[in-house]
Amino acid sequence: MSEIVNSSASPGCDDQWLIKIKNAGTEETTGDKGTHFPRVPPTFRDIQQNSDCYDPSVVSIGPYHHGKAKLNEMEKLKETYASQFALDSTKQIDEIYRGVKAELISIAKNRYPEDARRNFNDEQLAKMIFLDGCFILQFLFCLYMKPGNLKMSSHNAALVKKDLFLLENQLPFEVLTKLASFRNPDQRAWTKILTAFCDQVRAFPGGTDLKEKITKFFRELQKALTTRNPEAPHQPAAVHLLELLHKRFCSGTIVSENFENSSCNSNSQMNWYRYYPAEELRNIGIHFKPSKTDLFTDVQFKRGWLITRSLYIPPLRIDNSTRSLLLNLVAYETCHGASNESRVTSYVCFMDSLIDTPRDVQVLRSKGILLNTLGSDEQAAELFNQIASHLIPDPYAYIQVKSSIEKEHRKVLKKWVAMWLRVYFKSPWTFIAFVAATFTIILTAIQTFIALFPLKDQ
Repeated sequence: MSEIVNSSASPGCDDQWLIKIKNAGTEETTGDKGTHFPRVPPTFRDIQQNSDCYDPSVVSIGPYHHGKAKLNEMEKLKETYASQFALDSTKQIDEIYRGVKAELISIAKNRYPEDARRNFNDEQLAKMIFLDGCFILQFLFCLYMKPGNLKMSSHNAALVKKDLFLLENQLPFEVLTKLASFRNPDQRAWTKILTAFCDQVRAFPGGTDLKEKITKFFRELQKALTTRNPEAPHQPAAVHLLELLHKRFCSGTIVSENFENSSCNSNSQMNWYRYYPAEELRNIGIHFKPSKTDLFTDVQFKRGWLITRSLYIPPLRIDNSTRSLLLNLVAYETCHGASNESRVTSYVCFMDSLIDTPRDVQVLRSKGILLNTLGSDEQAAELFNQIASHLIPDPYAYIQVKSSIEKEHRKVLKKWVAMWLRVYFKSPWTFIAFVAATFTIILTAIQTFIALFPLKDQ
């Protein structure tokens, strides 16, 4: 009997799948899952209108797109960059390669999945990653220190910058850190260059007026003080450049803890909302203003004096690389798998809720929230409408903002007053015309009254 019990308690060969399921939860935490550089999910690649946003235009980084014919021209430049990198490091290139070869192979096997490495032996893998690492470092160095040494047109340089933020075109930061140490042991110099590279992606053209210069000065001062603060919370290191960009512009949360707690404890709390385009929100008196930061999470709704209401949205420059950048950040979030990480996804969907027509783009553009260098307002509207058409945001993203907008939209009297103020007080001339018309009506009414009811002499 004991033998029967023991045999039934221990799964046989046919039941190994049960053991695999039982151990699945522990394997995720103890294994190396999550460190691999994933491919773009097929559900994204199958969308025809976005199919060209995930593949590199001029340069391949890593194994996914290595060897494609259209990228061969840049492969030759990689060797030139590697040679120049070694010269700037005052070391022989073979010395640098031998010093990192074994480590590069180990890093590649830990970061790239087996199917991505299948067509490369260890020597080919090490060579590819070495050249890619030298290329990235030398490109960034020339871009910010010696632009004249880029050895490529400004058009190709712009395409390279776009390619370096593709999900399937990433190199482990361990590689860049190791190679950078040969040129400058002080890693802070490379950290500044990488930070500047990310900042350039979201930067607006600098203003020339005094107010803009003062604002920029205090922003830089605040960043410096934050960097030197020893009590500042430590941010986990990014594993590649796209993740660094995501961490840089997605800090904070898109869900208010206070709202989340109150939603759980109160049945009366509004838990649904409708979408309203920017033009309609402007017509009911909601003012649009650019956020003081460029974080995708910095969306706020603030109440001011009397009926003044303002919606703060982080500014965004729309150019030829915006679609690709947003889509790859969204793909990164999808592969990351955590719902609280869908910050860019929720931002894109929120912007899509504000933009239905080119008139909505014009409203946001006139307030400094959008800088459209792509073309017409119609193209900018199509960009958000097309990107967001297949996305599912975090349902609690910006929930307080959406709830506040919904409440404002329900206040009919306030809508009338706000529209009246917008029509008659949008400029001094409309105000003067309104006052003159009102005065004329009053005089006409007085004259009519006197004509009907003449004053009697006392």
